[in-house]
Amino acid sequence: MSIKTRYPQSNLAACMLPWTEDFKLDVPQFEQHVQEAVAGGYKSIYLMGTAGEGYALSDNQFKEVISVFARQTVKPGLDPQIGLVSLSMSQIIERIALCRDQGMRMFQISLPSWGVLDEQERMLFFKTVCGLAPDCRFLHYNLPRTKYIITGQEYRRIMDQVPNLVATKNSTSDYARIADLMKYSNELQHFFLEGGFAFGCMLGECSLLCSYGVLFPKTSWEFFEAGKKKDMATLLRIHMLMNDVDLFSDCTRDMIDGCFDKTFVWLKNPKFSNRMLPPYVGLTKAESDEVREKYNKLYATIP
Repeated sequence: MSIKTRYPQSNLAACMLPWTEDFKLDVPQFEQHVQEAVAGGYKSIYLMGTAGEGYALSDNQFKEVISVFARQTVKPGLDPQIGLVSLSMSQIIERIALCRDQGMRMFQISLPSWGVLDEQERMLFFKTVCGLAPDCRFLHYNLPRTKYIITGQEYRRIMDQVPNLVATKNSTSDYARIADLMKYSNELQHFFLEGGFAFGCMLGECSLLCSYGVLFPKTSWEFFEAGKKKDMATLLRIHMLMNDVDLFSDCTRDMIDGCFDKTFVWLKNPKFSNRMLPPYVGLTKAESDEVREKYNKLYATIP
C-alpha cells in the first residue's frame, strides 16, 4: 500500500548568495541566479541552508535577502523555502514572522547547536516553532552540526504532535540510516543528496536535493525522474556517475560548505562570486582556477 506523504515528491534546488568585494549582496547576480533556477523547471527552491550561509547573516542582511527572493519566487506555482539557522529559538520565530509578511509559507529549520538538546527539548522546539505558524509547513534539516541525528522512530513521535512538520533533509549515504527514516517516518517527505537518493528510492517515495543541479541540470532532472519511475538501471547509472565527480581533491584544507556549492555556480557563471562572508575563507583564485581546469577537462560535457 502506498503511503501519502505530507509534502509532494520534489527536486529541491538551493540558491546561493553572491557577495561583492565589500560584502554587500550582489543583487543583480542573485536575481539572475534565482531566475535561472525557475527557468530550469524548479518549483521548490530554498535559501540559506548551511551551504547558503544561513548561519552567518545579520538581521539586516536577512531582511534584504528575503525581500529580493520574495519578489522573484512568491508567485503561483512556486514553493519558495527559507532556511533558518540560529542558536536562538526566539530569533527563528522572529524570522518566520518576517518571512510570512513577505508571503513565505515553507521553512527549513535546524536544531539549536550550542548544546545538544535532549528528547524533551527537541519536542519542545518542534511544537513551539511549528505550532506558532500553523498555516506554514516545515522541513527539518537533520545534520550532524546540531550534535544529534534524529531517527525515524523519533520523527514518528514528533509527527504525531506536529502536523505541519512535512519533510526532512538528510545529507547521508548510509543505507541503514536511510532505511530507518523510510521505514518509521515515511509520511514525511525525505530529501536526500545524490549519494542517498537512489537508496531511498529503493524503499519508497523520497525526494532529491540536487547539489549538482547547477552543474549538470539535464542529468539531475533525469536522475530525479528515474527515481519517480523506479527506473533502477538509470538511477544506479547516474548515482555512479555523480559519485565519481571529484572537483576539490587538490584543495587540501578544510572549508565550509558554501565554498563548494558557490563554486559550482561560479563554474557556470564566472560573474557570480564564490567568496564567503568572513571569517570563513572561500577558495583562493589559484584554487578556483584549479577547479575550473578540472571541470573543463573532465566534467564540462555532462549535460
